[in-house]
Amino acid sequence: MKNVYAIIISVVFFIFIGADQKLVEASTSKSEPIVSVENEQIENGYFTNLNSEIDKLKGLEEGTIVVRFRCTGSSIMSLFSLSNSNLANGHFHLYISPSSIGSENRFQKPGEPQENVHTSVAANLKEGHVYTLAMVVDKEAGYKYFLDGELIKKDTTTPRKFLNNIYKPNSAQLGRTERAAGGNNYPFEGDIDFAKIYNKPLSDEVLTAVTGVTAAAPLVTPMPDEAYVTDPESIFYPGFMDSNNYRIPALFYTEKGTLIAGIDRRVENGADSPNNIDAVIRRSFDDGDTWEENGVMVNDYPDQASNIDLAFLQDKSNERIFALVDGFPHGAGLMGGFGVNSYKGTGFKTIDGKKYMFLTDESGKEYTVRDGGQVYDNEGNQTEYKVDDRRNLYLNGEKIDNIFSKTTPLKPYKTSYLELYYSDDEGETWEGTIDLNDEVKEEWMAFLGTGPGNGIQLTEGEHKGRLVFPVYFLNDNFKQASAVVYSDDNGKTWHRGESPNEGRVVGNGEVIHEKTFNNSAYEVTESQVVEMPDGQLKLFMRNHSGYAQIATSFDGGETWEEEVVTEKDLVAPYSQMSVIRYDGKVDDKEALIFSSANNSASRVDGTVRIGLIEESGTYENGHTKYSIDWKYDQLVKEGHYGYSSLTNLSDGNIGLFYEGTPNTVMDFRKFNTDFVKWEKEEEAPAPTVNSFSTIEKTPNVYRPGETIQVEVTFDSYVMLMGGRSLTGTLDGTEIEFKFADQVSANTILFEGTIPDIHPRKRELDLSFSNNLDVYNVYGKTLDKQEANSKLIDEVRIRANGKGRK
Repeated sequence: MKNVYAIIISVVFFIFIGADQKLVEASTSKSEPIVSVENEQIENGYFTNLNSEIDKLKGLEEGTIVVRFRCTGSSIMSLFSLSNSNLANGHFHLYISPSSIGSENRFQKPGEPQENVHTSVAANLKEGHVYTLAMVVDKEAGYKYFLDGELIKKDTTTPRKFLNNIYKPNSAQLGRTERAAGGNNYPFEGDIDFAKIYNKPLSDEVLTAVTGVTAAAPLVTPMPDEAYVTDPESIFYPGFMDSNNYRIPALFYTEKGTLIAGIDRRVENGADSPNNIDAVIRRSFDDGDTWEENGVMVNDYPDQASNIDLAFLQDKSNERIFALVDGFPHGAGLMGGFGVNSYKGTGFKTIDGKKYMFLTDESGKEYTVRDGGQVYDNEGNQTEYKVDDRRNLYLNGEKIDNIFSKTTPLKPYKTSYLELYYSDDEGETWEGTIDLNDEVKEEWMAFLGTGPGNGIQLTEGEHKGRLVFPVYFLNDNFKQASAVVYSDDNGKTWHRGESPNEGRVVGNGEVIHEKTFNNSAYEVTESQVVEMPDGQLKLFMRNHSGYAQIATSFDGGETWEEEVVTEKDLVAPYSQMSVIRYDGKVDDKEALIFSSANNSASRVDGTVRIGLIEESGTYENGHTKYSIDWKYDQLVKEGHYGYSSLTNLSDGNIGLFYEGTPNTVMDFRKFNTDFVKWEKEEEAPAPTVNSFSTIEKTPNVYRPGETIQVEVTFDSYVMLMGGRSLTGTLDGTEIEFKFADQVSANTILFEGTIPDIHPRKRELDLSFSNNLDVYNVYGKTLDKQEANSKLIDEVRIRANGKGRK
């Protein structure tokens, strides 16, 4: 019924709209736009200058902006802007991105505080598709956003600011925001069918109708019986565990069948460290069908100290579950809006051949935390201070603070700390903190942190039983590099392997090294690791290429092959990705399961892929070469899709835990491989011509100089961009019919002028102009060479009354 309802509504829109471009004006007698622009093709830095309209715009306290567009860019793009080009932050712009729609109203005036009023809403804007967007600013009612017939955002709390809030505007543009030198102009790439600006809020009914013209019917085939997938379920969400912000999912299935979902509990806001961030989990004992009511705290530091980026693995020999996480003392962090706010170093110093965490008091005097947490001064004397496993600070046996807090009298070195926790009771309780910095971090690293997601225990080869966690670090030049840490003694001691960037061949004979490389193009960051059938490792790494990059190790992660492969079949933005070795087989072959956003530049359209493992030769060292045939893929989440984590469940099912929103709702769903194989989306149809004819008049004859009309009706809505005309001949004489009107969503009227030719029946031969593109809502273009896309007709010409020549 849902699809039937959508079709009925679409038909109602088409009937109601008629000349859809004129709907808004026709709906109310005084709703003429004060600015109206049509048929703008914007690319390669081009924009449409509206400076002549500034005086009409700059005084608006409220109003409506309606834009129909087709975008081909992949970042934040301005549709319309009004700005003071001499200021970095004095502008209004209505913008889009593949995952959002919004507006910024930045007030900047010399001598006054700056202010940014920002409203936005998640959206899923597919490249090349046609959309109609309307934004309303109402002094009384607030903000509204309409997209393709739906009210997608209503904001009654944000301060109402519109174009009159911009100080001395001197620039108005479509497709760009002009700012002072160095400011991002948010360039738009694509087509703008029309942009209309009104000096009043238009009604919901009008905007629902005019934007609904471009509503696209879903193109979905029935799911096969053997395919299985659950609906998304929010595992962490605003209000749960007294937090409104969550990020960084990690999902793990234990040997006893406990499903553990780990997350960052970001208490104050959704930003990275420095921030109040805690490592928490929630468990399911029935493969994710139900979840325990309350979450479990792995660790909770005070103030803006943090545990961030969980990763799990289990030692199958004793079923101990390990959780690796980044720790930061108050004020330290890698991002959080402050860039790198972490010093180079480990936070440990060596005394008599042994490494100890060091602390300093307000005067700069150093202390060290030694065996049993006992604190010693810089002269080697035992003090009355003691630090427990959770970094709580005691004086004379009484807890007085936590060394990671803002107020502690003894402060640790302001850097990142790689921390290990473990559970022997299926995640109900956690032991730790176990510091790994003294074992695996270098003094030239400002940061060493987790994958995040999951680690693995090796099952094949000479390193069978090894525990392996992916990590990444900042090198001496603050460039990022992936690596792993590993343990061969059930987690008692740990070592760091080299980065794939150590000795990496990057082209033209150049070789880079992990500590010293200084080119962002070679950065590899957050990663996940899988074991191949012979025990070799594949490390899938985040990077700047727009695709996953893969490194190969033959010694359990200690070193890596000199070549890092860019896998063009795995589209991925600059974001964490997840990959696991599948427990079963697919098409009778070993397989990998991979998850990431399916866009090279934006975190949108979460997609799961199945890669079949193939043997494809032998390395010079005798090891098997493996290639991955990424044969199947499935869209699992439209719109925003950030970090994700996969795990094998029972019965061949797969669990997926992902960021369905930027930092609020974290969703879980499970599926089988047949779901990934399902060819879900039908191929979008191209527009076709239903009828192409001259409009008869009474009497149906024409004199030279008279107007003749041609009407073209398509099978669905179309948008005309470029040279909006028909060209051809009338009895061998060239003739052009120019766009006159969009009579309805799918009917276009063209008009031409009869040339001065002799009276009698003449053959009219017309086709669409070569520089005209005709798009439907799916962004498909008309094949102008098809028979239906041409007109051959007879036109009766009579004398013009001036005598024969």
